[in-house]
Order: sequence, then structure tokens, then C-alpha cells
Amino acid sequence: MDLDMIQELASESVCTRCRGRIFASSGHEMTNGERGNALNFSLEALGFKVNITGEENCEICHGMFLELGGYAGEIARRLESYEFKTFLIGTTVSKDIIENEKRIHLKYGDRGESIKKELNRELGKIVSSKIKKEFERSDPDIMVKINTEFMTIDLQIKSIYIYGTYRKLRRDLPQTRWIKYSEIKETVESIIGEPAMAMARGKNYFLHGAGREDVDVRMLGNGREFIIEVASPEIRSIDLNELKHTVNHSGQGIEIENLKFATKSEVSKIKDEKYHKKYRAVIVRDDGKPVDMENLEKALNYLNGKVIYQRTPLRVSASRSDLVRERRILNIFLESKDPPTLIIEAEAGTYIKELVSGDSGRTNPSVSELSGQRLKIGELDVIEIER
Repeated sequence: MDLDMIQELASESVCTRCRGRIFASSGHEMTNGERGNALNFSLEALGFKVNITGEENCEICHGMFLELGGYAGEIARRLESYEFKTFLIGTTVSKDIIENEKRIHLKYGDRGESIKKELNRELGKIVSSKIKKEFERSDPDIMVKINTEFMTIDLQIKSIYIYGTYRKLRRDLPQTRWIKYSEIKETVESIIGEPAMAMARGKNYFLHGAGREDVDVRMLGNGREFIIEVASPEIRSIDLNELKHTVNHSGQGIEIENLKFATKSEVSKIKDEKYHKKYRAVIVRDDGKPVDMENLEKALNYLNGKVIYQRTPLRVSASRSDLVRERRILNIFLESKDPPTLIIEAEAGTYIKELVSGDSGRTNPSVSELSGQRLKIGELDVIEIER
């Protein structure tokens, strides 16, 4: 750096902290304030007149660091009602400040630290000392977002995730709160989510299931995996035994087991699981006549172990891609003749209703086609998920 540049540095209308931050890559054991003081001393020792500017008149920070105590007090007050272990501070600074700081840093070699980084760090230290909580960068329970231009503070609360399995004992219950079922007040999601949200004092809830069953299908046996997400919880360590007891004794036809706290990453894991499923299906004829049992059993024998081809069913074609899928029927046999009841074990993603009905030829082959009679499922249960 030549003498003219050193003179310019000495005359910059910036505070000691911001002058030190221009060279933050030097003297790693020093704060920016300490580095600035050392720099001012060195410049004066070299005979340069240093423009010692107060923070409130600094061309870079405009006194923002003088406001940290006020921000910290308000943040501590806002966090009083929340149970958490870790937090993180994030700041938004006006575009003019960022551009002006960048211009000055580039002028002297671009070896500085951003004002946002220092704000986050210094405010985090103050808040941490006030609330006795850990400042965590990787995955905090609470993210505190501050806009220094408009002087606003927003809290982003990490959801809590609870893993479990559910059994659905009713035939009139959708899994989630779909718009098309807006007239139905109860869902698997609401029966589990409402008490979980109340216990955590959250703002919303979402059920993430390992697949779904139709509204009129019961989920029995070992149950379906799910994760219930509670958004913006004030309490994170809710009693899972209490939640289980509340749901299982609500009389709403849902039983939950195997509850444990989970993570966000586990949501995608259970959604991607491809388990074989076993079903019990009561079969009836479309025309109301008795089922031809001899031809039915011939059809079942043919289908056992076979691959079928299923085009996206008409009943879901409006919301799903029109594809033809190959699925293997692992096992299919007649459990009882009165009423005609099938046990079907099939690969994940098999449309069981269409396997029986044929869906106007979109599933090929089907039980209806092979038995020479128009059949459909009267009642369907998932009785086991092979996991």
C-alpha cells in the first residue's frame, strides 16, 4: 500500500471498529475493535493524522452496533415463552450499507469481514449471555431474523417431528386435510395433530405418511409409519406417552404406537419407503349376483406371482401422471367363500381396487377379466406392511 493509499485510509470517516474490519483477515486473535485501535495507533506512529470517527457518524455502520443492547433485550423478551436449546442470529442490512462497505473493502485489498457477519456474531454473544442458551450455526431450534433497516425482529421456530405408526379402524376417514374432503372434519392428520399441537403450543401441524390408504380403507395390522410435524412449537419436550394415550382413548378410530422424536430428514426417508403390503378384500359382483367361485379361483391361480400392468386409474387421473406401471402380485388366494374374501400381497404402489375391477381395461390382467365377471371390492383392509 503506497503512502497516498495509507493517507486515504487514515482519513476515512469510519469508526474504529469498521476500520479494523477492513483488515479482518489479519490478526485472527483480535476483535475488529482491537484491530482498529492497533491500526489507528500504527497510522499515528507513522505520522498520519487519523480521522477518529464516532460510531454514530461512521460512513459504514451508522452506529448500528450501538443498538445491539436494545435488540438483545427485545430478543430475550420474545424468547421467554419458548423451550429451546440453541439459537442463531441472522441480520438484514440495507443495500446502501452493503454496497458502501464493499466499495471501501475493495479499495484496500478486499481482506475484510462483512458487517452482517460481525453483527450476527456480536449480537449472538450478547443474547447468549442474557438467556444462557447456546449460539448454534448448523441446526438451531430458533432462528432470530433482524432487519436493521426497518428495525424488525422475526422468529423462525424449528418444527418438532414425531415418528410413529397408526392404525385406522374406520372406513370414513381421509389421511390428511384435503380440500376435496373439506366437509369432513376428522382426518388421521387432525386426530393426531390437534392434541400434538396443543401439547407443544404450536401454530399448525402436518402429517407425513409412508404412503396412504383410501378414505374407505382400514389400516390394520402393524400400522402405517408416519411423522407428525408441529410447526412453531413453544414446547419441544412434550410427553409422547400422554400424546399416545390421548389419541388412543379419543374414540375416533385411530391408534398410534412406537412414538419417538424424529428429524426433518426422516420425513423424506419414510416417504421414499417401498414396502410390500398385504390386504384383505371382500369381493362382490357389479350386477349384485353371486360370485362365480370356480372362475374366481382360476383367476387367482393365474395371477399368483404374475406381473400386471396398471395405467393410472381413472379415479386419480386428474391429480397423477398418466403412466403405465408394472407391479408384481406376490400372493393372492381365497381366504373365505362367504362372503368371497381375498388375501392379496402385492408390491408397493399396486392399485388393489383396480386389480379386481380392471378399471375399464386400464389394469391388465385383472381378476374381473380373468374370471369373466365384473367384480369390485366391497370392503378393503390393509392387514400388514412388510417392513
